Amino acid sequence: MSSTARSRVDRAALLTGARSRVAAPAVNPLLPAASEAPDPFAPKPLDPAAVTGTAEERLAAFETAIDEAKETAATSLKAARARFVVEAGTALRAIRDEDGGLYKVTHDTFEEYIVGRWGMDRTRAYQLIDAAPAMLVMSKIFDTAPVESQARVMAPVIEAHGETAVREVVAAVKQSGEKVTAAALRAAAVRMHYIPEQPAAGPGAARTDDDPPAEHTPEQARALVRLEQGLAALRGAHRALRGRVIADALDADSERGKILAAQVRDLAGKIDRLTR
Repeated sequence: MSSTARSRVDRAALLTGARSRVAAPAVNPLLPAASEAPDPFAPKPLDPAAVTGTAEERLAAFETAIDEAKETAATSLKAARARFVVEAGTALRAIRDEDGGLYKVTHDTFEEYIVGRWGMDRTRAYQLIDAAPAMLVMSKIFDTAPVESQARVMAPVIEAHGETAVREVVAAVKQSGEKVTAAALRAAAVRMHYIPEQPAAGPGAARTDDDPPAEHTPEQARALVRLEQGLAALRGAHRALRGRVIADALDADSERGKILAAQVRDLAGKIDRLTR
């Protein structure tokens, strides 16, 4: 098997959820057996004791290890984000559709469920649901993990025409010599009559579904993840403070409540300044 083929197999295994487990739970005969696979994110540090040679040679060896670690971080993050789309989107679809809506166990509507349980708005939830099937297929085709904008473009293709059509669109873009971006995939799908042509946007229209940068530096990738984590934390804080929380705290202990409320305002102001 070629290295390219192996990378595709490994990536497909990653996206379909093959995991190593620390302690295996009791076997459920109704569920398929879990696949045993090495942890793709397990660190592989260079053993200093194994590095020999002159000071210059040892320095070069360790610097090479750092370069490789940075490349691995960027690649692993991209694969992890693709895996999130597949796994979260598939699960959200099941929660929405199975047994008339599993979300009804805790919430009246699916929209209330995704906001209340996950701090996620309706648009984002449906983006994940729609992109998951195409992302899974494309992970088996691409040499690197696909990005979500590509999967969203291919979502209507796989829904209406199936996996073969997605493969044909991707192959057409590659054969043309173009970079496989969301825009190139959309154009090819239109040419092949798999999706209708979109009307041209007006001069002031907002741009949507633009490709993110094809490659991020590790620093940029970490910054994006930290921003997403911060946003999730802020959504949680907002939920915690809604309603009469602050008013009731002031009634319970006016002095302490004013101090805490002032700290909330101060922190909100700092966050506002950071986003300008």
